Amino acid sequence: MSTIKIGDRVVGDGAPALLIAEVGQAHDGSLGTAHAFIDAAAEAGADAIKFQTHIAAAESTLDEEFRVKFSKQDANRYDYWHRMEFSPEQWVGLADHAKEKGLIFLSSAFSVAAVDLLDGLGHPAWKIGSGEYKSTDLMAAMAATGKPILLSTGMSRWAEIAESAVGIRALGVDLGLFQCTSRYPTPLDQVGLNVIDKLRAAHDCPAGLSDHSGSPYPALAALARGADMIEVHVTFDKRLFGPDVPASLTFEEFRQVADGRAAFATMDAHPVDKDVV
Repeated sequence: MSTIKIGDRVVGDGAPALLIAEVGQAHDGSLGTAHAFIDAAAEAGADAIKFQTHIAAAESTLDEEFRVKFSKQDANRYDYWHRMEFSPEQWVGLADHAKEKGLIFLSSAFSVAAVDLLDGLGHPAWKIGSGEYKSTDLMAAMAATGKPILLSTGMSRWAEIAESAVGIRALGVDLGLFQCTSRYPTPLDQVGLNVIDKLRAAHDCPAGLSDHSGSPYPALAALARGADMIEVHVTFDKRLFGPDVPASLTFEEFRQVADGRAAFATMDAHPVDKDVV
């Protein structure tokens, strides 16, 4: 199986699974809260922290209605995305803070303008969310930087995954794939851990789980099965308001996942000889 590099970190082929704490929009537009997530992710044992970079003028019209009403203070989607924006200088501060804490800084770009902004920060890899798998202009802009692309497959059928994988590789960059179920939260019987091995075998690339169950158990099970990457949303408290809170782990639960990774590595490193026991 091929490996990819995200910054200085090797992913795949038996390397320790990359643990990504996904903040998404959980900061609710507060720069201070975004920085607090960085501190908490580092303390909880994450390898990487991931945000989402939305630029309202580049991805939404002025009067676009909410498809799902997830804000109690914004009149429409444009207003919401505008409130979620950080300035380029603020993104620099977040990236620097993550580096100081030993974290890989990642952010999903939802427009070419966002790709340009993040690339200026030395962004080491790109994440394509499940709903963006047809955004070929976005993928082309990402690939132009030469950095790996990580694709979530929650809204893709097998043929569409194959088409995306071929298209991304044709752009000359490395590929990683996430099994993902686009339900928030995802019922445990729909997580699809079996798909991880199928993705790895079919496309000869690192594969992992992007989970929306709101439970630590799928991530732990995926680690036990040898997943190369784990991505989970995080929250400070499940009583907070926000579109991703029901699908998120608390940092205490994230620590369980990080501790599980360490425990599985210890067990793998000490095989038992039944003739000796």
